[in-house]
Amino acid sequence: MVYSKKITGFLLGLGISFLSCFDAVADPTKDTLHPELKNYVPTLHPEIVEDRLKCLQKDVKLTYNKEILNHINFYAVKQRNYTKTIIERSSFYFPIFEEILKKHNMPDEIKYLSIVESALKPRAASWAAAVGLWQFIPGTGKQYDLQQDHYIDERMDIYKSTEAACKYLKYLHNMFGDWQLALASYNCGEGRVLQAVRMAGGKPHDKNIDFWKVYKYLPQETRSYVPAFIAVNYIMNYSNEHFIFGEDMQVHIPSDTIHVNQFVNIEEFAKQIDVPKEHLEQLNPHLKKNAIPAYKRNYPLRYPSHKKEHLATNRHAILSASNRASRREMLYVTPENIVPSTTEGKTKIIHTVQYGESLPSIANKYGVSAWNMQTWNNMQSVMIHPNQALAVWVLPNSPFAKMQNNNANNNVAKNNVNNNVAKVASNNNKVHIIQSGDNLWDISSKYNTTVDNLKKWNKLYGNFMLMPGQKIIVKQ
Repeated sequence: MVYSKKITGFLLGLGISFLSCFDAVADPTKDTLHPELKNYVPTLHPEIVEDRLKCLQKDVKLTYNKEILNHINFYAVKQRNYTKTIIERSSFYFPIFEEILKKHNMPDEIKYLSIVESALKPRAASWAAAVGLWQFIPGTGKQYDLQQDHYIDERMDIYKSTEAACKYLKYLHNMFGDWQLALASYNCGEGRVLQAVRMAGGKPHDKNIDFWKVYKYLPQETRSYVPAFIAVNYIMNYSNEHFIFGEDMQVHIPSDTIHVNQFVNIEEFAKQIDVPKEHLEQLNPHLKKNAIPAYKRNYPLRYPSHKKEHLATNRHAILSASNRASRREMLYVTPENIVPSTTEGKTKIIHTVQYGESLPSIANKYGVSAWNMQTWNNMQSVMIHPNQALAVWVLPNSPFAKMQNNNANNNVAKNNVNNNVAKVASNNNKVHIIQSGDNLWDISSKYNTTVDNLKKWNKLYGNFMLMPGQKIIVKQ
């Protein structure tokens, strides 16, 4: 871009030389910035960008190349309003991320990954059913104990999902020994990256193998993923130099938790502790209906920490009022306002879905509610399919419970025979017990097979994880 001598003079007057990574606009705002510079878009000079990235270098390698420059151009030139919005949101989320990253001894710059994943929107959802700030798919979320049901989806919990992301990324970094490869794995799964490393002629922890060596073997989306992360690192540190300033910064809310064992209406709870309802919603985006359901036990509710003393003093009255408040928002799932019954003192039986059956018809057969069955089976909807196994909890004196016991006794001898047959059959399969640090590439090399075989024999799909103590088939 060619700019006028007058603007050049203003730039020099502000100390902007564009010569190194140390130049900066000293805390400019929309009020103090000269009117002629408010809409000024500086030119991207490759040598300056490269120099600045070197100055940002910490734990995660911030490579510079044309691909990176193209992504920086997106944030610094093409989508400046989007970048401004991200900056405004970051002031609320980054203090939380930084604290948790520090706790896990993780690189501070990993916080920028959430921008690539979700644009700092806690309820962001993708076409692949990934949800939250860190975009966990349902299966991976469950692996990291992120609860998901009709009322609560902890993939949207700011604190719990960030903890889960740290654990998953540490696992991936331990597998590859390289943060860029770990980030790539976070996007497309460690199986795909292991395969790409193998196709590039290397193996995990090989110092000659990095993201750019395996680049052409990765999915198209992943090829852009790491460059986007590097570009976000750049723009979040040098937004001032590109005259992109947050104007409506979100205020960070220091928070604490109270553990409850009852229904809690968030709007009423906010009134009782005298804070804006929006603050509680902002701290608890995982409460999908702005309430904690009655069946949760010792469940944490996050609130502004400056209300801790008031809440401690008036806990009973506050929770009682919050419990009596309207449950209208909850009724879309349970029209009869049924609170899921306890399984204590009951017998679990398994029902195999037959063609033509529906969840309500099955529930009616056993004398329970469809909502209870959804809860017992952790179902996101009432959709079922033939041959699906459903858990049903009935009273011990129920004819269904007695029938299950009789069937169990009749099957003991049959099971003993089947176990012996299984033992003989299993002699053809060689099993490996996963140790800490194991990965599919090393295991496949050890047993002279391929990663694809291991995945096929063990039915490993998507963002699977190998856990210490897990047994996998390594030869058939």
